[in-house]
Amino acid sequence: MIVNDNINYLLIDIEPMSIFESIDVRSVTSKPEFPSEEFGDFMELLAKWNLSDACGSDILKFSKKICRDDVNLPTSVKQGRQLLDQIVVPHIFFKKSPIMTYMYKEETYYLHYHLIFNAIKELLSNKKIFDNCTFKYTPLYHEGQRIYYEQYNGDWWERVQNSLPRDAKVLSIILYSDATTCDHLGKTSEHPIYLTLGNIISWRRNKPDAKILLGYLPQLKAKTLSEKRTESFHSAKHALYQKNIDKTVT
Repeated sequence: MIVNDNINYLLIDIEPMSIFESIDVRSVTSKPEFPSEEFGDFMELLAKWNLSDACGSDILKFSKKICRDDVNLPTSVKQGRQLLDQIVVPHIFFKKSPIMTYMYKEETYYLHYHLIFNAIKELLSNKKIFDNCTFKYTPLYHEGQRIYYEQYNGDWWERVQNSLPRDAKVLSIILYSDATTCDHLGKTSEHPIYLTLGNIISWRRNKPDAKILLGYLPQLKAKTLSEKRTESFHSAKHALYQKNIDKTVT
């Protein structure tokens, strides 16, 4: 991935370099038109702190008691949430794609996922994240000794950047996945795959909002223990995993 100074993001294969495709992260959202600035501020607080409707309603009642008569606040939290639902952010929508049909049970497995370009848009449209991104190779020294702390301090970053067109910069994509338990008993788990960027400084990259859920990898499940032990089940399980990864990263 590379980026130019006009905030248009381009996709390439790092080594070797191939096709360029631009992504513009400017104006990626369509904001709802709130009746007043105070209305918008109130809904921003609800979303920021993930407040329940009950808590939001109590805050709304208190706010109406102390605010000026000309301040336009929502009549209810539900009214405000209806306006939030009108926000159009195409790049955060999940796609659904059939991946494989398991012939043993004639069951089709689907992958729900973001396109990688769209996940990057979602990350970089967050100003707090974008302000903590570095797109330029930056060698780091301490007491005259070369040290390596971030990806953009590395020799490979310099080598790749030197191979790119003038004014273009490297955009480092990090993908990772791990099983996530979905219940208290530990009997249900999913395999989400996440995306983040090596351009984001480490302390900022470790915050939850600096990671984007790219998709959930469907897991092949056997009905019986004997089925689970069959060679055909193991082959199908490996094939499904590989098809999931191939679809996610293309």
